[in-house]
Amino acid sequence: MKLITKSGLNFISASIFFFLFGSLGGYYFIRYAVNKFLNNELLEAKAYIDRAEGTGNYKLTFADVLADSIQGPASYREPFINDTVIMNSSTGNYEFYRKLTFDKTYENHVVRYQIVRSSAPSDVMVMKFTLMLTVFPVLFFLILYFVNRGSTRYSLTVFYDTIKKLKAFDVNKDNKLELMTSDIDEFEQLNEVFNAMDKKIKEDFERLKEYTENTSHELQTPLAIITSRLDELLQSSNLTEEQIKTVAGLMETVNRLSKINQALIYLAKLDNRMFKDEEKVDINNLIREQVELLEPLIENKGISLELTSTDKCETIMNKSLSHTLIQNLLKNAIRHNVENGYIKIECAANHLIIENSGSPLATSTDELFKRFNKAGNHPNSLGIGLSVVKRICEISSIDIQYQCTESKHQFELRFKN
Repeated sequence: MKLITKSGLNFISASIFFFLFGSLGGYYFIRYAVNKFLNNELLEAKAYIDRAEGTGNYKLTFADVLADSIQGPASYREPFINDTVIMNSSTGNYEFYRKLTFDKTYENHVVRYQIVRSSAPSDVMVMKFTLMLTVFPVLFFLILYFVNRGSTRYSLTVFYDTIKKLKAFDVNKDNKLELMTSDIDEFEQLNEVFNAMDKKIKEDFERLKEYTENTSHELQTPLAIITSRLDELLQSSNLTEEQIKTVAGLMETVNRLSKINQALIYLAKLDNRMFKDEEKVDINNLIREQVELLEPLIENKGISLELTSTDKCETIMNKSLSHTLIQNLLKNAIRHNVENGYIKIECAANHLIIENSGSPLATSTDELFKRFNKAGNHPNSLGIGLSVVKRICEISSIDIQYQCTESKHQFELRFKN
């Protein structure tokens, strides 16, 4: 939920709450005031009757007086006021009245007086006041709400502009993060923090990139020298069989170290997003090319290959990364396969499935894509290939899923359009 929507809902909720109780309170206050006014008029009529001393000359312009003799003692020694409904003889409709009842005792009889005052005019007045209490506050709250919403939206223009520029921020591009200025102190402080962060991130990125390049150069050179010296030593004729095995083991270790170094440097480049150029890649053709390159390894292990293409599969991604992705998946399917096993490749619209036979997984599927994890315990595996695959998929917005059922291993890739 957006901030402007959240604040608007809070404002409306609070307004409805206070408006509801305020309107009810206003209505009852007006009703109380009107009833008090009517009560005073009825009491004035009673005083007038008291002064008339039972003469029956009760000419009141604002109320009607009913006087009846009653049997028995007086019941209403104190005046009693209540609301009642009386039929209007001229219209035949029932109307609301305010009635005051009291008894007066004369020499030999008791007279019950009932003074009635129509409350219709006051009810109309109450309705008008209630309508005013309802309509005007609603209009006021609506005007205030839209003014507040417009003001908030205008104030948040800087915020939304900052979000937009942060989304488009690319550490590989040599451009400054230029943020919109604002007259709000908090937004200006936020801009200062983001500008400082932009500078710090780019400085750290350049140092990391420089470190990666230096590491690549500095490590590969001594490794190449060691490999060359070991090769010369291996060519010597005065080595014993035990020494030859030792030198060969050292050469294998150095070669492995060189491959690990190259793989880690490649992962660092992936993490730093140094592969930005994207283009349309035909996955069908890429599969065929990689299968041809890896055909000697497939035949050497006696693996049967089944390639099915039901539809054209294309995606937008870096071409170099696409080659590495498919190559690593196919190498993984060959390396962790069994003798005379199989590989099934299915290409369809926007998705690719690579399935191969192999030994049961030695670790959990959650650990499969982590670095230096050797799921198949293969001696030549560096434990980095699937980490590279996972990282490429993340960079290229490719959804990758892995399933293992006993000796069947399946990778499914779903490409963006």
